[in-house]
Amino acid sequence: MTITSPESAIANARRARARRELGALDYIRNVRAAVEAADQRVVARALGVSQPAISRLLSQADARGVKPVPEGFSGASPYEIAERYAADDIDRDTVIRELSAWPYVTNEGAAAAAAEWESTPYLDTAGSFAEVGRAFDEGLIDGDAYDQILDASDEAPEA
Repeated sequence: MTITSPESAIANARRARARRELGALDYIRNVRAAVEAADQRVVARALGVSQPAISRLLSQADARGVKPVPEGFSGASPYEIAERYAADDIDRDTVIRELSAWPYVTNEGAAAAAAEWESTPYLDTAGSFAEVGRAFDEGLIDGDAYDQILDASDEAPEA
């Protein structure tokens, strides 16, 4: 692989990182689905792993809070949707549409919202707009996409 610039090398690394993280999420979700349809021993044998490995994977996934993907979205969180865009799993229109329509968790009252906005790093409130800010900060989405999502989410009714 020939890299022509630091920017393209960073973009390639960012895409590979997103793919790695999403691969782990997809594996967990697909193992869960398989275990719902078949016994853990059958799934383990088919995947070439032990049944205790399947059990550990599922208990760790529950502990880490790996959630199912809501209907109509590409990821289980705003950050995951941005990762899917960075990994080239979804296109720009899709990431903007989904992140504009996401039912963001909101804080009650202007003081709480201002405190979240000003916190650094972003408050890790799952499902909040701060995840979009984190995705922007990490280069998963660009400034123009961020602005479009912000504008659209400002117009959306609160969840």
